[in-house]
Amino acid sequence: MDQRLQRERQYFDELVEATPATRGMLDRFSEAFYEKGDRGRLWSPFWGTTDLKGRLVLDYGCGKGDFSRILAKRGACVRGIDISPKLIEEARSSAARMEFNGNAPKFLVGDAHHTPFPDALFDNVVGNGALHHLDLKRALPEIARVLKPGGKAVFQETMSSHPLLWALRRLTPKAHTTDERPLSWTDINLAPKEFTACRHRQHFLLAVCAAPAHLLGKRFALSIIGALDRMDQQLMRLFPYLRRYAWLTVLEFEK
Repeated sequence: MDQRLQRERQYFDELVEATPATRGMLDRFSEAFYEKGDRGRLWSPFWGTTDLKGRLVLDYGCGKGDFSRILAKRGACVRGIDISPKLIEEARSSAARMEFNGNAPKFLVGDAHHTPFPDALFDNVVGNGALHHLDLKRALPEIARVLKPGGKAVFQETMSSHPLLWALRRLTPKAHTTDERPLSWTDINLAPKEFTACRHRQHFLLAVCAAPAHLLGKRFALSIIGALDRMDQQLMRLFPYLRRYAWLTVLEFEK
């Protein structure tokens, strides 16, 4: 485990210094899929149902702090944790350049498997692509430990079985860490052992094919991808077994 953490830390520290060309290309053509604003397919339900004002929120695997700043702008008191000192340095620097009306997010370097926070501290725990870098049998109990009774955790994660994305990951090994593993259906089913309620919804089955729409701009890509994902939702309702072949999943846990 120590070696795994060192490899993850080194990869993301180096990513701050220089982004591999393949990862830069993938980021460019996936921007609208990961959109975190109100038009995004992954997080818009969360914004519509959750009032964050005054709530203490942990951004679990916060990276450069982009999502932490969004949460803080929506009124949350945010703590961000990440294994990479370079990413945390960048998160702090970016937050220092913005106005938060005394509610700036706070960041610290740490192992997400063993956070320094006391039990039952957070109203919400959130994350974007953090869980598939971790040992879930250690990470899920830790998330449950720091979450208040009745608190909710929401995570956006990649899944392992979409044929196109499966092939793409193998063609671009430098765009990923050696230890990360997109979630399988078995991984998703670990959560009920730790939480009183678990839900998940899948996104982007056929919509993945719309990635080239980014060439015409993010606004256009958001429109096309949104329409295709709504079609994907209908398709997966009709044929539930297709959900395991989606690209991304949103996991919702309640303590």
